[in-house]
Amino acid sequence: MSRFSSAALRVRRQRAAAHLDSVLSTDETVVIRSGTPQQKPGGLDQTYAFLPHPDYQWLTGSRRAHGAVTYSRNEGWTDFVLPITADELLWEGGGEAPAGRDVAELPAWLTGRKTHDLGQSAKSLSTQSLEVQEALNRARRIKDAEEIALIRELAGIAHQGYRTLEQVTRAGASERELQIAYETAVLRAGADKFPYESIFGAGERAATLHAVPTRRTLGAGELLLVDAGADIDDYCVDITRIFWADGKPTGQQKLIYELVLEAQKAGIALCRPGVDWTEVHQAAARVIAEGLKSLGILNGETDGLLESGAIANFFPHGVGHLVGLRVRDVGGDVTREAARTCGIRLRMNLALQSGFVVTVEPGCYFVPAILESRERHETFKTQVNWSEAMKWSRFGGIRLEDDIHVRNEGPENLTAVIEK
Repeated sequence: MSRFSSAALRVRRQRAAAHLDSVLSTDETVVIRSGTPQQKPGGLDQTYAFLPHPDYQWLTGSRRAHGAVTYSRNEGWTDFVLPITADELLWEGGGEAPAGRDVAELPAWLTGRKTHDLGQSAKSLSTQSLEVQEALNRARRIKDAEEIALIRELAGIAHQGYRTLEQVTRAGASERELQIAYETAVLRAGADKFPYESIFGAGERAATLHAVPTRRTLGAGELLLVDAGADIDDYCVDITRIFWADGKPTGQQKLIYELVLEAQKAGIALCRPGVDWTEVHQAAARVIAEGLKSLGILNGETDGLLESGAIANFFPHGVGHLVGLRVRDVGGDVTREAARTCGIRLRMNLALQSGFVVTVEPGCYFVPAILESRERHETFKTQVNWSEAMKWSRFGGIRLEDDIHVRNEGPENLTAVIEK
């Protein structure tokens, strides 16, 4: 049973058709397959948890494997589904197959057609098929009211996990112990699963961007970086917050926290239709660069620190990405090169539109591998005061992340319920 109304799914198909019609000729057919469960190596009858292709799920509301949906300008949309089998009834208790033709008919139906095969079967797309995929992406990037409502619901679920962390984070607790506390609370609150492996970085490990939780314990005076979300039917939220071992930050921690918070506010303020994503990153990077200048870590004109990439020694990732249906929702324009600015590659190369949902997640980190790099010392010898930066080598890092709904009337923070 689809989580979304038939009216919402109908509007999605209408919007997708309008975009596809702009790139398809009358003799072309688009095929989007849901995918096939993948068997685990040596697992006999075991498969990995099935993830339907997001294009298929978005258009059909179905998470069923083996299905396909096709589109052509002359025939519109046609659904092909796998009927419920006797084995399913025996092993899984049945279910409900969406309406459509038997998928066994699909090969014959496609014979002689010029197709753009997207979805799970697409290994590498031709230039023309990339244009077709991008047309569909343009439709999918705009979140409808029912999608926004689900993301907002997920924020409330994640909130339960972060509230639990407020109660249990203390010196002596391990990253793994805190992960379990968070994830237990989120599952109890109604999540199906998690959109990515939860990130828990204690102390200097907070400078590891994807810190997998370990038995490492949080020491007195240290900070904990938590990047964790919640997921229902592959829709999700992606949030990052900071916790303190002693309940409040040290002087150093407060300085960097407030700096990152100001950078995030600057980025969120620009989340308006028509603003290029590079501008959002640059606004956040500028705040961080100016703050590090005031601490004696960076030297020179701020514009130069951004243009040379010196800022990337301390803000080494993009300011965010599209989020919603999967943690990396439909990203950059697949027909264009990735955008680069401030010394890093961005995860989106687009101007914002009303209806986008994006993460805004600036960070400031003191990464030992960067601080000790002879090559970087030479490249940025006049722009980075390396001896001063080394004083922060055990600090870790701070990142703050929220999910922002881009609207004509101004940005809406869908995850604001989780306190910072």
